[in-house]
Order: sequence, then structure tokens, then C-alpha cells
Amino acid sequence: MFIFDLELVNFRNYVRAHIRLDRGLNLFVGDNAQGKSNLLEAIYLLSTLRSSRASQDSDLVRRDILESDFPVARLACQVERAAGNLALELAIIGRTIDPAHRAGKRVRVNGVPRKASEAVGQLCAVLFTTLDIDIVAGPPLMRRRYLDMMISQVDRGYLRAMQKYARVIQQRNSLLKRIQAREAQAHELTFWDQELAHAGGTIYWARADALGHLALQAEQQMERLSDGLESLTLIYRPSIGGLDQYDAPIDDAEWTGRMIRALQAARPREIAAGATLVGPHRDDVEILIDGMPADAFASRAQQRTAALAMRLAEASYLRRALGDDPVVLLDDVLSELDARRRRALLEYIDTFQQTLVTTADPDRLRDIYTRASGRFVVNAGTITRFEGE
Repeated sequence: MFIFDLELVNFRNYVRAHIRLDRGLNLFVGDNAQGKSNLLEAIYLLSTLRSSRASQDSDLVRRDILESDFPVARLACQVERAAGNLALELAIIGRTIDPAHRAGKRVRVNGVPRKASEAVGQLCAVLFTTLDIDIVAGPPLMRRRYLDMMISQVDRGYLRAMQKYARVIQQRNSLLKRIQAREAQAHELTFWDQELAHAGGTIYWARADALGHLALQAEQQMERLSDGLESLTLIYRPSIGGLDQYDAPIDDAEWTGRMIRALQAARPREIAAGATLVGPHRDDVEILIDGMPADAFASRAQQRTAALAMRLAEASYLRRALGDDPVVLLDDVLSELDARRRRALLEYIDTFQQTLVTTADPDRLRDIYTRASGRFVVNAGTITRFEGE
């Protein structure tokens, strides 16, 4: 798939921008803090309905209109894809004093209002940023987020399970606190255990299945990027324990049963803690470089290469699941790579229909500049196509 028309209105530092994108490589050049990252964030937001950077929706609306009666940002794109052309529109409503205007997001697919779970992944994208090193060196939350954002784009059942899981765990944690305070009985957990385990079983199974593909692809990409000098291993570490070739649940029903048993075993500890201690919200992915834990023993350069390999594996996963290419977004990533790694990365992304690359240092990327089918200058929230040499 590829985006051929993109519009941003009152998004971040953009008042209004409307551009036509090309197939192949589109290069966006500009100084820092001009809007390059905001542009890629907008596309990723259209894909996942979740920002790659903002903690709340109001952060996405242009500051100058936040105090207006109706602060709203609008994103829209036209996409060509194997499943049929797509018109996607997202309105982001900031805080408002009018109770008739609820803050949040509204989405339309081909002009028809849709729920978030129906709109996520209609446009599919993979985003590379300089912060991806946190997937390797950061806390487990970053690795869970990596999986969640990826799988949700191609598996609506997974997204619905995630939404249900979040609601149930909130209810269950509230009950645990009440039991701890002797305001409720432990047997009341049985219903919520079942609800949590059914949603959790779906999540566990999808993550384990995705890691089966990702692990192999990430290993191969790491070998390519390092010229065979470094190895990368990804191992799923579910919070209920035990996932190896001899002891791996075969489907979501078996995952559900295992989680119910784990919740029952953990009940005394959970009541004492007043919180749910077992479930996908405690999962991790162990990352090994040359057989050693990457967060503790790998250099920053190795961690960065591993994160890049994982993003390339994500692109491969999305392509396989969709039967179509995701849009590839690289936010100022190439300038941080040496020539060999940059060449290996470009050889792979050249196989995708569309890539958007941003840089503040075009002189270091002359090879990218000359091969780009579309070249743009980003300055103070404006985007201009550049046709010169």
C-alpha cells in the first residue's frame, strides 16, 4: 500500500498542510523542530489511532487553538492498497468547555464513522525512530508496547481483547483492594478471573504466534546489518511462566486455562498487594545479543542495531499478515547509521512500495537524496516539494 494524498489541519505545529506523496522513497529535509517528526507521527496516528509520542490527545492539537471554543485537529489521507483504495479521516478534539463536545478521537473510513477497533490498521505503517533503542534497553513496558502496536494493526480480535483486558483488570484491582480492606469476599474474584483469563488467553496466543515470526526475522536482519558478526535472539517471557519447545500452549484456550490456574495460585499474594500480579500486563521479551542480555551487556551501537533489526522484522510481519506492504516511516534514523548499516537497511526497505524518510542533515545522505522519488522541505510547519538538484 502507499499514501498518495495527505492533509494535516491544526495538528501539532501545522496550521494546514496538503501534499501529494510518491511511490518509493519520499525524503523530507529540514532543521530540527520544524515539523518532520510531527508529519510521521500523523501518519502513524492514522494507522494505529495512538500517538507515538503524546501522552494525551490535547497534546496533538495546535497550541494556538487549544483555548478556542472547539479545539480540533484533523488528519486525512488517501491510500492505494491491495484490499481497495481507502479514504481515512481522523478528528482529534481537545479539551472543551462545551459539554456537547467530548474530547477524544473521531474516525471515518471511506466517509463512514467507525469505532477505533474497526479503523486501526486500515492504513498499516511501521515507524522507526531514534528512541527505538528503548525497546532493547528500556523497561518491559516498551517491549509490550512494541508487540501491541504491531499486532493490533492486523488483528482486530487482539485489539478488542486488549480493550476488554484493560477494563477487566481495573475492575479486578478495585475488588482486590476491597477484599484487602475486608469489604468483599475472595470468592467474588472467580468471575473476574474468568473474564481476565479469556481476554488474556487471546493476548498470550497472539503474542506467542507473532514472536514465532519476529524472532526468526530479527535474527536474519541482525545478521545482515552486522555482516554476520552479531546474533540476536528474542524469547517470549509470559508472566505465567514456561514457554519452550516442550511446554508451549497450543492455542488461546490452553493459554486461558493456564492463566486461570496461575491466578488461583497467586490469589493470596494479589490480595495482599491489592493488585493483579499475573497476566499479559506483566509480560516481557528477553533480548539476547551474542547470547547475553542486551540491556546489561550490549554496547549502545549493538542495542541500536538490535532495535533496527526488530523494526525490520516488524515490517516483515506486517507484510506477511496483510498480504500487502506497510508504509515505512524512518524518522531521522539513517544519519545515525554507518554507511554499511545504512546500505543494508536501504536494500531491504527498497522492497516496500513506499518509504518516508526525514533528516536534518541531507549532506550525510547524498545517496538517499539522489534516489528519492519525492523530495520535500519542511520549515516551520509548512511542506514544500523540491524539484531541484
